[in-house]
Amino acid sequence: MIVLENDQVRLELGEANGTVRGLRDKKRDLAFIADGGAEGAVPFRLERDGGADGAFASFAWELAQTEAGAQQAKLAWTTEDGVAVRAEILLAPGEGELVFRCAADNGSGERLLSLEYPVLPGIGTLTEGGADDIVAHPFATGVKVRNPMANFAADGPGLRYMPYPESFSGASMQFFAYYGENRGGLYFAADDGDGRPKWLNFFKGAGGLLEASFIHGCEDMGPGKGIAPPYAARVALLAGEGWEEAADRYKGWAHAQAWCAAGKLADRPAGDGGDWLFKDMGAATFGINAGSDRTAWLRAYRDALGTPIFHVLGPDWTNAPQTFYKGVPGGFDDWFPTRFNEANLACMKAFGDKFAPFEFDYLYRFEGADGELGRAAAQKFPDAKKSIDAYRFPFLCPAHPYAHEFHVRRDAELQRANDVDAIYYDISANNILKICMDDSHGHPVGAGRLIEEAYRRNYADTKRAMREAAGRYVPMGTEMMNETMLGLIDYYQARAGGQPAAPLELWPLRELLKTGEAELAPMFAYVYHEYGILRMDGWGKLTEEIGELFYFTVARTYLWGGLYELNYEYSPMEALDGRENAPEEHYYPFEPRGYAFSPSRAAYLGAYAKLRVGEANKYWAYGRMLRPLAYECARVRLDWFHYNHGKESPEYNDAGTLEVEAVVHAAWAHKDGSAALFFANATGEEQTVRTRIDAGSLGLDLDIGASVEVRLFGAPAQAGGVRLDIGDAGDAEFKIPARCAAMIELS
Repeated sequence: MIVLENDQVRLELGEANGTVRGLRDKKRDLAFIADGGAEGAVPFRLERDGGADGAFASFAWELAQTEAGAQQAKLAWTTEDGVAVRAEILLAPGEGELVFRCAADNGSGERLLSLEYPVLPGIGTLTEGGADDIVAHPFATGVKVRNPMANFAADGPGLRYMPYPESFSGASMQFFAYYGENRGGLYFAADDGDGRPKWLNFFKGAGGLLEASFIHGCEDMGPGKGIAPPYAARVALLAGEGWEEAADRYKGWAHAQAWCAAGKLADRPAGDGGDWLFKDMGAATFGINAGSDRTAWLRAYRDALGTPIFHVLGPDWTNAPQTFYKGVPGGFDDWFPTRFNEANLACMKAFGDKFAPFEFDYLYRFEGADGELGRAAAQKFPDAKKSIDAYRFPFLCPAHPYAHEFHVRRDAELQRANDVDAIYYDISANNILKICMDDSHGHPVGAGRLIEEAYRRNYADTKRAMREAAGRYVPMGTEMMNETMLGLIDYYQARAGGQPAAPLELWPLRELLKTGEAELAPMFAYVYHEYGILRMDGWGKLTEEIGELFYFTVARTYLWGGLYELNYEYSPMEALDGRENAPEEHYYPFEPRGYAFSPSRAAYLGAYAKLRVGEANKYWAYGRMLRPLAYECARVRLDWFHYNHGKESPEYNDAGTLEVEAVVHAAWAHKDGSAALFFANATGEEQTVRTRIDAGSLGLDLDIGASVEVRLFGAPAQAGGVRLDIGDAGDAEFKIPARCAAMIELS
């Protein structure tokens, strides 16, 4: 047995093949690898055009010690066709962290597409029956799955090749964790500050056991060309204190990366023209027709909510059709002149609302204007994409000079022509595979990091051109988010917060989301919120028909720092006086519904919108998310109905109930030293909350005192505040009226 061991951790590798056979947290007496590993497990997987496997002809190893005193294992495999796979594992004295590096030298006549290493097979349960085991992963922007041993399947749910979105194969960040609550666990992370292609995997593998691994994409594919990731993969011990424990560890690395160089939003100079996005907007809409008169609805929303609203308008404003079902524009002349409805723009301006046009950013109609230029710049994907997405759309490669020139020219002209408040890109850098196989574009076959850099360059140059045209800062938004785009992207549209009454994100885990075995976790907000990225989420309507889960989703969206989004992409707007918008005026042929606008639901959303731009603004817009307090409240079942989706989707017209906590909770801190606790009652009945208000558990240096004020926000008759006496240990109990939010500020 090959062994790396100190007083905290023991790693065992097979002498015959280098496969991981054992991994133990010695202080907690916790074995992560079940019964010596999984039968048939491999030490690595090497992918060629014909597929991936872990076959090799010879294996050699040696143990050594570095000058710094770390234990070092050097491993080397040689395949039958002459590929040399090399790995190094380091374990420093007194550290509960293993550092893995790998490379593949290609002596074969074939192309290498990827290298999967390290591979940790045979992972078992950590708590009795796996009941308190959790995998937390930044798939989309964060999800946790309970008891993955029971809930994952070899050919079913799991975290492997799981887009949409793409980012790092569905992951918005480069870490994940597997832990038993209060028992211990493992932290997995890649130290890559350059956005290279990779896949962060945790799934049901050989022998019916769990497996964790990293796949590293090849960025220069061809015979004789190898793979040499310049970054390390880390596997470290955790105490099992929630996913926040892993996220806190990741922050230490992440906040030092180039994408955080612009600093925290609260520290940036004010008055540059983009402040309105974070300070003034109480809610958002998405997909309202840009080319047809929708002023009646714009007035209804503004009157009911009582705050400015940010509108990402639908795609139907271009010269040539930009739709969800019958075409997208090609080159410049397909986009201009634009076809915005001027009454809509005037109405929004009069209210102080803001708008952004929707663009299919890198989709291109090669039969349209400048088709020859577009075809030369077409992105070419590999046959084996390691992705659920089939990539049937026509894409431009962002690294091609024409794609850059077109991107900048198009949106600078849009700014000059229509004086937009912001810009929004759909199907863009965060949900397109960052691989292109056409080296005529000036990049090698594969590209990876160069594709990432091209997206950033195109965004940065476009943003500069739009600012010059506008004379002010123009916020830029995208569909979904990836950490590498921080500092360039100001806001993003998400949908996971509305699951299961929403599409797309997390859909490979949809059945687990419907049972509650999988649930959203605010991992991205916890790591990065204070760096100036606004989430629009919820996928909602102001109708009674979508169900009672609406109230929970609204509350959670705001308490996690986002703007609730009313969405009109695949279905009609709410009926006003019996009238809804017509399908023939829309960019998707939806089915009429006739569901009436609900004043009571609008008032509920308006209460949170006002709180967002009022008392909670410094936390929800500029603050740092804290670990939540432990608290007790009732659990309730809320119904939901999902009809705002493509009619061909299996989720269309899906419905059910979901069990959730009756009270949503979040904690936030501000740079001025204050903090706030938020508790939101998402039900129609008064709820009781029991918690312990302890500054130490929040990570704060505050003297809370013997009492605090609980301020209530909701219907006018329920708003106000009460003094709450807390016990010597911080124990507190208070009541929240139906569908109200409570705020406890600590300073």
